[in-house]
Amino acid sequence: MSRAKQQVDQHLIDREGQALLRRKLPRHWVLREYPPDYGLDFVLELFSEGKPDDQGRTRYETLGEHVFIQLKTIADPQIAPLQLFARSNVEKTMEVLRRDDLVGEVDTYRFPLETPELVTIERMGIGVPVLLVIADLANDRCSFVCVNDYIDKILIPRHEDYRVKASRTIHVPIRNEIGSDAGQIALRWYAKRPKLMAAFQRFTFQFSELGYAFETDGFDAMARYFLRRILPYDFWDDVEMWQPIAWWADALRKYDTEGGVVLFKGPDGKATPAESPEQAEYFRRLNILELWRCLSLLPKTYEDICREWFLPTALSEITSAPEPGAAAPVAPAS
Repeated sequence: MSRAKQQVDQHLIDREGQALLRRKLPRHWVLREYPPDYGLDFVLELFSEGKPDDQGRTRYETLGEHVFIQLKTIADPQIAPLQLFARSNVEKTMEVLRRDDLVGEVDTYRFPLETPELVTIERMGIGVPVLLVIADLANDRCSFVCVNDYIDKILIPRHEDYRVKASRTIHVPIRNEIGSDAGQIALRWYAKRPKLMAAFQRFTFQFSELGYAFETDGFDAMARYFLRRILPYDFWDDVEMWQPIAWWADALRKYDTEGGVVLFKGPDGKATPAESPEQAEYFRRLNILELWRCLSLLPKTYEDICREWFLPTALSEITSAPEPGAAAPVAPAS
């Protein structure tokens, strides 16, 4: 007798993993399947916290923020501590581990990803994060790591060519748990990446153009126009995990309302005094230009430090790991 189509245990496990992921995510976020599957299973869209309307109904506004998800479900997880050693700055040189400097340990899932999957994600660039999510059925837990950043900050600087093997083992920190406070912060942080990177591009352009216009009559008009272009960004009050965003938001708003900003100060902590009206005008413009210079430095810090947040690396352990007993990760000021 001929047999009909059949399903196997892995099909059941995969469905349970999808259900677990949906249960762990905030209920007002939208998880959409992303067929056909070429390494990306879902796209996650983030929404704001609910607000009641005039009729008492709760409404959730889309933030225009998305991340891709590759979901792997496991019924029998392999978990072990990973030692994190200090290492060289991998943006400047290949990885050199200092095995005499143990920074910490982090419990991780070990999961092999096929090299074609990794190459596909590498080709996408870093603009939209791709998260590898491990759905651990045994422990009712979903943990994740950003694969784009893992490739850039671990695989490429660690291997002459990571592509020569059929697969690479990815370490997924358990503490990056969906549904936890730290995991929620990390998901929100990754989802804001396209907005931040687009803003970074504009900041560097504007700083360069203001430098060219510094001694011209059009400097103030250009600065005010540039301000009008960037002040409405919706992330200024929604990236509490990276303090410099709030600093420069305050400075921009002060410039908007008061027409000036003071960033250059003397040894006494007061504004640098001017000896003449011409010098006063010079310092006024210099402070405005300095504000944009500081904005243009944000992408450098982001690339050098922030893209290692939530990865299983020593720098991540120092800059984004939750403090003992804390619910949220500690983010560096610069």
